[in-house]
Amino acid sequence: PTTSLTDPEIERVFDMLRTLKKQNVGVVFISHKLREVIEICDTYVVLRDGVVVSGGAVKDATIASISRDMVGHDVRTEPLEQTADIGGEVLRLEGLTQEPYYRDISLTVRAGEVLGVTGLLGDGRSEVFRTVFGDGGRYQGGIYIDGKPVQMKSTRQALTLGVAYMPRNRKENAIIKDMNILDNGTIVTLKKLTRLGLIDRKRQLARFDRQRGDLQIKMGAPTDAIGSLSGGNQQKVVLAKWLMTDPKLLILDNPTQGVDVGAKEEIYDIILRLAGRGVAVVVLSNEAQEIIRVCGRALVMYHGNVRAEVRGETMNEANIMRLATGG
Repeated sequence: PTTSLTDPEIERVFDMLRTLKKQNVGVVFISHKLREVIEICDTYVVLRDGVVVSGGAVKDATIASISRDMVGHDVRTEPLEQTADIGGEVLRLEGLTQEPYYRDISLTVRAGEVLGVTGLLGDGRSEVFRTVFGDGGRYQGGIYIDGKPVQMKSTRQALTLGVAYMPRNRKENAIIKDMNILDNGTIVTLKKLTRLGLIDRKRQLARFDRQRGDLQIKMGAPTDAIGSLSGGNQQKVVLAKWLMTDPKLLILDNPTQGVDVGAKEEIYDIILRLAGRGVAVVVLSNEAQEIIRVCGRALVMYHGNVRAEVRGETMNEANIMRLATGG
C-alpha cells in the first residue's frame, strides 16, 4: 500500500493504522517492504510459491530471517562489488533545465558505471531522464551523447543514439495487458523483426529466448498472458524489451518497484552484469538502501536541484535522507 508514497505520506498511513488498531480493527498488511512490516505489524506470515513457510511474532523476527524465508536462502544486504572498468563518457548534461520540474542539472555518466539518482518522490529525477530519452518536451541546457551535443526531440531519436529508458510503475507505463509475454518483450524492436509487413516469428522468438535465458525469466509458454507472471518476472520482461535495443545508456526508473526481495537481488545482479559489459547504467530510486547496494556513486536531488553527490563513506542511508529532505 505504500509503493508510490513519500516517507511523510507513509508515516501518515502508519498513524492511521495505529489509530485503527486502538479501535480494535484488524488489519492485514501485504508488503514486500520488510522494514515497514517490522515497524507496523504485530505478527507476520510468509508465503512462498503459494505455501505458508513461516510466521510468528514480529518481535521475534528480523529483516534477514523474513527475507530468508521468502526466498529460501540467505539474502545479501552489503553493497555489491562493482568490478567493471569505467570507460569513456557516454552521457553529459550541462545546465539542463525544465521549469517547474528541474533546473541546472549537470552530470556525467561513463561506460561501465552505475550512477544512482535519488531523493523523495516528486524531486524531478524522472523528468530529467525522460528528457534525456526524448520524452520530456522542451528544455534548456545541453545533452551530450559520446561527447557530441544532441537536441533530444523524440524517443525514436534516443533509441537510435543508444539510449533506453525503463519507466517506473510497470503496470501503468511498461506492460500491455492484452499482449502475451513474447509480444510485450519484443514490441520496441518489432520493426527490425518485420519484413513486408509480416513479423518474422522465428526471429522474434529466437531473440526473446536469448534474453529470457540471460535474465533467467521464469515463465511458461511465450504466448501466455503477461499477467500470468510474478511481479519480478514481469519486470524482467520489461527489462528484456529495452535490452533488445542494445543500449549504451540504460536508465532504470525504480527498477525493483513492487517485486519481492529475491527478485530484487536478481535485478541487482543483472544491473552489475550490464555494467560489466560496458553499459552505462543510471538507477533512479527513492530507496536509499537500493542506491547504496548497487551504485558506485549517487546524486541526491531536492526540489528539482542536485543537492549533493555521495560516494564511499558519505553514501549512507542517514546522509542520503538528510540531503533529500533539504538538510
